[in-house]
Amino acid sequence: MMLEYISWIWNYGLPFLVVLTVLVFVHEMGHYLVARWNGVRVEVFSIGFGSEIRGWNDSTGTRWKICWIPFGGYVKFFGDSDGASRPDGDVLRELSDADREASFHHKRLGQRAAIVAAGPVANFIYAIVVLAGMYMVFGQRVTPAEVGRVVDQSVGQAAGFQVGDTVLAVDGDGIHRFEQFEQAVFLNPGQPLSFRLRRAGRELTLTATPKLTERADRQGIIHKFGDLGVSAANPAIVGKVFADSPAAIAGFKVGDRIMAINGIAVDNFERLQDMVAASKGARLAVSVLREGTEVRLHAAARRDIRAGGAGGGERWLIGILRAKRPPVQLGPGSALAAAFTTCYDMLAMTVDFVGQMISGRRGTEDLGGPLRIAHASGQAAQLGVESLILLSILLSLNLGMVNLFPIPILDGGHLLFYGFEAVMRRPLTERTQEFAFRVGLALVLTLTVFVTWNDLIQLRFVEFIAGLFS
Repeated sequence: MMLEYISWIWNYGLPFLVVLTVLVFVHEMGHYLVARWNGVRVEVFSIGFGSEIRGWNDSTGTRWKICWIPFGGYVKFFGDSDGASRPDGDVLRELSDADREASFHHKRLGQRAAIVAAGPVANFIYAIVVLAGMYMVFGQRVTPAEVGRVVDQSVGQAAGFQVGDTVLAVDGDGIHRFEQFEQAVFLNPGQPLSFRLRRAGRELTLTATPKLTERADRQGIIHKFGDLGVSAANPAIVGKVFADSPAAIAGFKVGDRIMAINGIAVDNFERLQDMVAASKGARLAVSVLREGTEVRLHAAARRDIRAGGAGGGERWLIGILRAKRPPVQLGPGSALAAAFTTCYDMLAMTVDFVGQMISGRRGTEDLGGPLRIAHASGQAAQLGVESLILLSILLSLNLGMVNLFPIPILDGGHLLFYGFEAVMRRPLTERTQEFAFRVGLALVLTLTVFVTWNDLIQLRFVEFIAGLFS
């Protein structure tokens, strides 16, 4: 038990803390830099809460410190009563003229709004700049919006989708990548959608309602999403051959393009998966194209038993993974433009997702908290540095967006106060702000407890603990 606990901390907790620390530092640095630019004295720059582990003072008098509770951080300005930038009325009333010049709460309304907004903006800038850097270094992987497979008896087949169709728009929104099509379908189970397609040189419009689908991942977490049974055009090219698998024994190699099985043409990787699954372990004659030469191989799929739950059951595998599409290297300008578009799509998807939860169209089981984020961080770290950086980009966008929610104690709550101040030509009273902060704190703590409990349920921690006593 102790070894499992240590292993979990190392594999999941440590990557989570690394990612969280970077994103909190970026967020608070945004506040800090704009505050200093506007002449505000910064008393504390803290990563984490609680007792200090290590700290130091710089030449301007700012205390930089790392604290024991790592879930967040704050910047405390001169004149604040705490890290949430609540004004300290007693201190503010006794300030000298010189001190007023360095006080956050004596700055112009526009300056205060800029300082508060700088944290979320820094998270957005981080996401765009880092993603642009990845596009320049690693390249951008783009799947063309072309239909490569339509599952028999699926919603997509009934609606009239055909292999070779190019998706141009969904409900009037232009589509340039298959990922955008998947996103629209994923987010709208049970909602009729209009699809504009190009087929054989002419345009046509289809209407289809994505089917609500439930599927469990490897950890047993059940996800609900929309599905049409329509997949992208993915040639059956081998990207990885697992050691000691039927494919390895048969002689498959990375780069092989699978052309046919038992004389039946294989037009995409999904078709290959279906044929392997249907074989139930029977010997397969596989024709592959290798360096321009056709090679004939023989393999029998091996049965694999998944964990129970939704989506569970047996699978028949030969032990290969599809090859990823080669990334396209982008120049600085193109990379920034592509990164901006991708980040916008990510934010739009998240806003749509949250909106569906608020409206009741989607349940809250997919709403994750720190444990689920730690779990995702560990999985991303196991896949490689590139995956972990991509996760940090998504989390940075979400951190920036959540902080803009108009909830007192969050940055969006402060901006809401400033909006009232702009309309009324005076700040809200200290009593009103204090009450609002208490309500905001209660909301944030309630949400934290809820998402943590949600994590415990979805990750089966409660079931695990109950099993120890039964």
